[in-house]
Amino acid sequence: MIAAVIAALAGVSIQLPSGVNPASIIWLPSGLALALLILRGREAVLPVIAGLFSAGLLYVYQSPPDTPDPLTTFLAILLSYLAAPFAAYWVFRQAAGNRNPLSDYVGFLWFLGAVTLGALGAALPITYLASLYLTEDQMPLNEVLLFSWFGHSLGCLTVTPLILSLVREPMVSRLFLRPLEWVLWLAALVFVLGMTAHSVLQALFLLLPLMTWAATRFSLSGSMLAITISTYAALASVFLLGDPEIKLGMGALLSETLIIAIGGTSCYVRVLLADRERVANSLETTVEERTRELQITNFELKDEIFIREQAEKSFRRSSRHFRALFENTSNPIIVVDDKTLIRQWNSAAETLFGYSRDEALDRNLLDAFIPPEQRDELAWKMTKVQNTGLTRDQIETRVTSFDGTSHTLLWNINRLQEEDEDAPAHIILIGQDISEIRETQNQLHYLAHYDVLTNTANRRLFEDRCRQAITSALRHGHYCALIALDVDHFKRINDTLGHDAGDELLQELARRLQHNVRQEDTIARLGGDEFAILLNQVNGAEGCEKVARGILSAITEPVRVPSGELIITSSIGITLAPVDGTTYEDLLKNADMAMYRAKKAGRNNIQFFSHDMNTEMQRQMDLERELREAIRGGQLDLHYQPIINVRNGRIVALEALLRWNHPSRGLLTPQDFLDVAEQTGQLQQLGEWVCHNACLQSRAIQAMSPAPVTVNINLSSRQYNHPQLATRLQRIIDETNLDPNLLALEIDERVLSDRLEETARTLARLKKLGIGLVLDRFGSGLSSLRLLRDLPFDQVKIDQDLLQQAPDEENTAAIVHTLINLARQLSLTVAASGVETADEDAFLRSAGCHLVQGHRFCPPLPSSSLGVLFDEMRRGRRLLPEDQFSLPLKQNPSGDSKG
Repeated sequence: MIAAVIAALAGVSIQLPSGVNPASIIWLPSGLALALLILRGREAVLPVIAGLFSAGLLYVYQSPPDTPDPLTTFLAILLSYLAAPFAAYWVFRQAAGNRNPLSDYVGFLWFLGAVTLGALGAALPITYLASLYLTEDQMPLNEVLLFSWFGHSLGCLTVTPLILSLVREPMVSRLFLRPLEWVLWLAALVFVLGMTAHSVLQALFLLLPLMTWAATRFSLSGSMLAITISTYAALASVFLLGDPEIKLGMGALLSETLIIAIGGTSCYVRVLLADRERVANSLETTVEERTRELQITNFELKDEIFIREQAEKSFRRSSRHFRALFENTSNPIIVVDDKTLIRQWNSAAETLFGYSRDEALDRNLLDAFIPPEQRDELAWKMTKVQNTGLTRDQIETRVTSFDGTSHTLLWNINRLQEEDEDAPAHIILIGQDISEIRETQNQLHYLAHYDVLTNTANRRLFEDRCRQAITSALRHGHYCALIALDVDHFKRINDTLGHDAGDELLQELARRLQHNVRQEDTIARLGGDEFAILLNQVNGAEGCEKVARGILSAITEPVRVPSGELIITSSIGITLAPVDGTTYEDLLKNADMAMYRAKKAGRNNIQFFSHDMNTEMQRQMDLERELREAIRGGQLDLHYQPIINVRNGRIVALEALLRWNHPSRGLLTPQDFLDVAEQTGQLQQLGEWVCHNACLQSRAIQAMSPAPVTVNINLSSRQYNHPQLATRLQRIIDETNLDPNLLALEIDERVLSDRLEETARTLARLKKLGIGLVLDRFGSGLSSLRLLRDLPFDQVKIDQDLLQQAPDEENTAAIVHTLINLARQLSLTVAASGVETADEDAFLRSAGCHLVQGHRFCPPLPSSSLGVLFDEMRRGRRLLPEDQFSLPLKQNPSGDSKG
């Protein structure tokens, strides 16, 4: 491959004669060969030689027929082709080692020198060959030498840096970081090239600012590409498009010299700028490394000073040196005699204790400054150092300064032997104030075992105390209990009142819990609003329930917040050890299960753990696992229930209903598994699956139906409140290529009533997509009128609970009549689902309902049965019953129903 590319470049270069046979304007194979040798070293030698050998054969093949001695010509040409890259590579490696020519400006200067020498070596065989066949009309040998020299130099100076820069910056996108500036630069290049038609040399001089522009503004690879383009364009203008008189002789040489000088200078400027960028980028690293070196040196100096001080203290008893060390140290140093009377007192001791040297001298150290409970221990240690072979010892004591401040000091006790061996040795105490260290350690211990916000135990301390309590209960045969509780709807409190109010609420809750348990019990905050209480040594379930009732009563007392009073409730779960379990993990799990049972039971109540909770939890975990497998294994399906126009009996829409073809339990409805899906975070995935498959199947439904049929999809509250709802639906519509007018979303009225402004924005985005909007369970809440007024719904669906009561209760019937008339006045389509009986059917028709849906007309059908349904309807099947009970009882006063 390499040989073929080199041969191809040689073919291009041979077609660019300089007017001096056998030299070309530019010899591109030299640049490619040199780049390959620099990048791949010995691996590129054989392919490069093969390519250059092919290039020599190609040159001889294209030589004129009257060329004498083809063998001599071939050998001279081959030697020339080999000399440029190999000589330049050898010189560069000898001078610069393994350095990349573009790594720094020094490497590039060595590269320029190597290329110059290599090109000169390549020009000598060409000049020799030209001398063998010199004729009167041929150009002088010195011009042949220069043209050959410049041709190889240009090949190396353009191709080699370009390839090396592209290898260094392989992403092509970096070549065009500034597209507008590239356009302006190319326009300037075209202008300069146009100037060559008037004056070649003046135009070539304009290349200098143009290439300098590229070198200073573009990336490394972009600069090399721009310089190469400028060089090639200038060569083309001079030798291919320029004045014939300039193509030969000194004019051509001067032009090529200018091009080489400008191109080489521009490349050098770019490499110099890249080197400066590299130095600037590495400056911070250099500073950090230097700082680390200085720190290491500083530590070494500190160690050396310490060693020197120890040596001087051991071997030199000079009074001057001892006093300097004694007075200048930052640690308090005290010298006492054998009766613990103070004999020396340095400045640091004055600062720490608040007593001057004169005030401290002759005082008894133990009586004056050491707490009574620590005096005996300090006296014993000083006696040991003074009278035994022990030379030093340590002790930590508290001391009280003159202003009453307490400090913790670590004393180094050393024996200070006087020059007179008969004199009793003194004791020197060197103190280190570790008050901040001890305070920090105490704080770390607190942070490691307690919750900062509520001042209760954290999970780690609570687990340790629970394990101890369980061990004690097993050993002594009594009970202990673990209570799990959290605040009901705490997230709502955080969202409405703010996290500061939530924190205050948790602190107040912790205080109330502390007031309702014993001192030997432990309260812990396990996370968020979840608390746990360890009741140590309780009298069975009765004692636990009594404590829990007190806690529940205390929690429900009003809490004052900036906006007024707030009443909170809690769900409490209780488990006993060793009855329910003998490990901390089992008890915590059991208490959590009991707490969740309390939440399901309506919150604000107490539940004890029972073993059937384990069974229920295992069932939910199995259902969660099976649901995940169902999503992956294709066990989910969509059933469709027709929505029928009461006037003509046509199917105008199909409501998509999710079904699960369970391998062992048969066909499951969403009521059987949606709670588990919501608790385990699979609800969004299920919702997206329903939307995607309903849109896909909608296209097939349109093909089966004689008229367009809308597909209705129910949105859960989590789906509706998802911030990416509109984006996801747009993506699904685009992926399935579905007309959005054939898709409608049914949204429960109860989902919309809390945040009306945000709801309006969400529905507006959905409406903008072209999707139909249906207000489901219309009339189930108190916000129906406001929703109809402010939100862009196309259709309402009467609440099924109202529909079931309407035929038998006059008040409910009046409400439904009012809702239907209100919707019709607002030009909304009125639908009713869950129609089961003829009375409900007749009532709806008499009330002016447009659309009906229910088992009375057609049960939900799998998607595979829709084709059969539409075929039967083409053959005359009617879904609306025509018995007497279905006929309208009276004409609705509002006129014709909306189709």
